[in-house]
Amino acid sequence: MHEGLKLTVFDVRGFFALFRKHHSTTSTLSYSFPPRTTIAGMLAAILGYERDSYYSVFSSGKCRIALQVKEAGRHATHTLNYLMTDRPLTVKKLRGLGGRMPVHLDVLLSGQQGLSQLFYRVFFNHEDGEVQSELTERIRRGRFAYPPCLGTANYLADVRFVDFVDAEVYRPEGEIDVCTVLPTSVITGLHPQEGTKIFFEELVPADFSEGRRPARIETYVYGTGAVKAKLNCEVFSCVVDGEKVVGVFM
Repeated sequence: MHEGLKLTVFDVRGFFALFRKHHSTTSTLSYSFPPRTTIAGMLAAILGYERDSYYSVFSSGKCRIALQVKEAGRHATHTLNYLMTDRPLTVKKLRGLGGRMPVHLDVLLSGQQGLSQLFYRVFFNHEDGEVQSELTERIRRGRFAYPPCLGTANYLADVRFVDFVDAEVYRPEGEIDVCTVLPTSVITGLHPQEGTKIFFEELVPADFSEGRRPARIETYVYGTGAVKAKLNCEVFSCVVDGEKVVGVFM
């Protein structure tokens, strides 16, 4: 049985990104793509929600989010000096004369040569039609309550509307080619194809509870192209820019 669904499709680009790993303590490490929680935060910023006020609104039980990695990134390590601001706080410390703390930053850059950008495509559906309608119009018009960013505030994101499409949701039989990132919890068989690189990203937060505590954590698989897999979950199918897309929600 196939279920109908409306999806808001939009592209996210940027030159730099830092999707901070929540379990990293000694260095600031980055995931290779925006976690579901990061995408939810971006949507909340576009709509004007205050910090930490949107976790329930964009929980997995109320909205569906899928991510397609259109342009895979590469990791580059940089060192950033933080000011020592422990108490008592003095002018000397704020001027950097009271010692500094070097921290390694794992910054995500485009994998292509030259002036190229990271590139992701997001598929979004919300059970509340008003939320989805407002988000769609804001993205279409480029009218954001807060500037969307790729992880941290100084890495601004270029968000562009693509389409508002009809999608079918169904449970597949046999292997299918999936274009989006895949939770390993729904994979029963994975069959790499020649010429396609497959990557794993572990311990990725998918939902937050009150107090910004991870409520659900997943491990994901994605590839440089479509990943052929056998799944034990529902998938969605739609047509974007004349091409068929089959994906799984995060």
